[in-house]
Amino acid sequence: MGNLNIKLGTNIKLAKTKLLFFLFFIGISNYAQEVSVDIHLNVLHTIGTNSTFERSKFITIHANQLEKDWDGDNFTPDLRNDFLNGYDVYLGRDTGGITWILNNVEEDPTRLGFADPTDIASRGENSRNSFASQSKLHSYENRKNLVIAAQLHPFWTGESQKATTKGWKIASPTATGEYMGRYFNEFHGQNGQKQPAWVEVINEPAYEALGGKKDYTHSLQEIADFHVEVADAIRAQNSNLKIGGYTAAFPDFETGDFQRWMNRDKLFVDVAGEKMDFWSWHLYDFPAIGGKTDLRSGSNVEATFDMMDQYSMLKLGHTKPYVISEYGAQTHDYDRQGWTAMRDWLFLKVQNSLMMSFMERPDDITIAIPFTIVKAEWGYNHEKGYPYSARLMRKTNEPESYTGTWIYTDRVKFYQLWKNVKGKRIAIKATDFDIQVDAYVDGKKGYIILNSLESIPTQINLNFFDSYSTQISAIVKKHLTLSGVAPILEQENISPSTTNVVLGAESTMILEYTFENEITIDETSDEVKYFADDYLKPINASKASFFHINNVEKTGVFGEAVLRISIGREHGKQLIPTLKVNDKIIKVPEDWRGYDQADKGQFFGTLEIPVPYDLIKTNNEIFVEFPDFGGHISSTVMQVFNFSDDFSTLGVMESPIDRIKINLFPNPANKSFQVKLPTQYLGASFIMYNTSGVKLSQQVISKENTLI
Repeated sequence: MGNLNIKLGTNIKLAKTKLLFFLFFIGISNYAQEVSVDIHLNVLHTIGTNSTFERSKFITIHANQLEKDWDGDNFTPDLRNDFLNGYDVYLGRDTGGITWILNNVEEDPTRLGFADPTDIASRGENSRNSFASQSKLHSYENRKNLVIAAQLHPFWTGESQKATTKGWKIASPTATGEYMGRYFNEFHGQNGQKQPAWVEVINEPAYEALGGKKDYTHSLQEIADFHVEVADAIRAQNSNLKIGGYTAAFPDFETGDFQRWMNRDKLFVDVAGEKMDFWSWHLYDFPAIGGKTDLRSGSNVEATFDMMDQYSMLKLGHTKPYVISEYGAQTHDYDRQGWTAMRDWLFLKVQNSLMMSFMERPDDITIAIPFTIVKAEWGYNHEKGYPYSARLMRKTNEPESYTGTWIYTDRVKFYQLWKNVKGKRIAIKATDFDIQVDAYVDGKKGYIILNSLESIPTQINLNFFDSYSTQISAIVKKHLTLSGVAPILEQENISPSTTNVVLGAESTMILEYTFENEITIDETSDEVKYFADDYLKPINASKASFFHINNVEKTGVFGEAVLRISIGREHGKQLIPTLKVNDKIIKVPEDWRGYDQADKGQFFGTLEIPVPYDLIKTNNEIFVEFPDFGGHISSTVMQVFNFSDDFSTLGVMESPIDRIKINLFPNPANKSFQVKLPTQYLGASFIMYNTSGVKLSQQVISKENTLI
């Protein structure tokens, strides 16, 4: 970071507490591993209606406090307290209780294939009374944003149906739903656990039944019909529950050139969409599968959300919230063996990358639960002698032997990293799509979150903007990265004057700032998404596709816009189109979040394209053209950021000429001020203009310091 001291000339007036200039740089040397991040401390970033970090949505575990896994020979006498309260973690999901009861409940003697209501009520009363007597568990009820899901068997009534352990089979989807509704009435509420926040009709019903991950020919019709009937039957017993599905293991829309989307997810929206309160997904990266890398993180997961949202708007007239009831990494090449730190690392890096995308949708994501089980001793393979892989805890002597006291696996490092984060969301932006950023302010505290999708380390230049004199008194740096074959969480106090840090490859850093005074937040950036009037258009060579994005609201004269065009194409096809917005040619960045998806069947991702705010109208026409044939434009979405003032900063890294807009905060006493510029601009010549376009000077910024 270089410091540029500027003397105010006669053409510059101190009319505001902050000034804005345009700097045009010539002859810039770019550094591929150097990224600028602009942080606006006093600007509240609201997404839809949400402007805070909600830990109950994002800092979660796939567990319920009633599980016996919390007890036993642990390193601490109270594991629940140490983990849930110690790291401020929320409980996320339970699939065991509702399934165990159905397997053991008696069949109704007067209605074959239905669970006996009397037996359900008796078992429910016993369960509630047992919970009421365990007072030490009651305080954790406020840590529940709980999802309850039915396992595939014995709930499923279609082909491959299995009987309960009592030997009888569910008669129909209506019988399944009736049991579930009665279960929630009898086992929850009154003196028992509170009612669940979300109910998944069934867990991953398509995983076994429809031919696996690569299939795109089988229809989801039977599963969609099942969801409709079950949801109706649940609501007949309990109308207050939020019900969703279809708990998709692999929402791979692009497979078979979007035939999988047509036969599964689109069909589900068409058949069951009106009955669902939310969409339920499981999202996993495959960072090690047969020596290859097949990832959702980055542009792929962005395209997946955008396509579902856009079709929901077209079909239903609104989007629906998401329950991400499992996410993380499936580590195929490291499974079926003892515990390894490297396997934990593969999960951790994905967990952070996917969560950063979820956090950009706080209005849409109701909860996101990493697939981390407390101990999962039920999953221990006694025949081959290896434990379940997705665990929070391990035995001290693993992997040499499955013995010793229970201690944390390295997955706890995620919770240690995020332990303190809270507050109001403030505006932050990076100059590279592969650096995911977020930021929050809470009184005198600030939290800057940096996550890398890059495979090499990156220098991050931190540019703070504020309308007030905000002094930093301390910075704590937490850096979750890989050291050798194990994840490490580096934590250190760094100098309050620090203006750049090095973010490790595929690593996450949280910088916790302490300021001398509470941060004043008095500006706003309000973000809204708008969806085009059409979707899933085939790409024809040199033939334009047109989309219309209408009813866009611009609340003022300042802001930004990003056009999100998602595409699915075979590898080797052109990914960068010719683009016009309202008949103006727009340059499309030749970059996107994450990697090139080379090990996936085809590319499916979102291009995020800055569009001048003043070009956006109430009704907008989008022109998209590719030079070659094949694939589809899956969705077209516009993000609009309405600003309360012109505090935007642009860092478009193009050579030989860059146009950068910088806020400057003057000192009226000596008519000078200092602006900190990214080091890639040192040694460049530039022309300075004021906001009216008047040329002020032309200088060279020296590698040391230049007065103007």
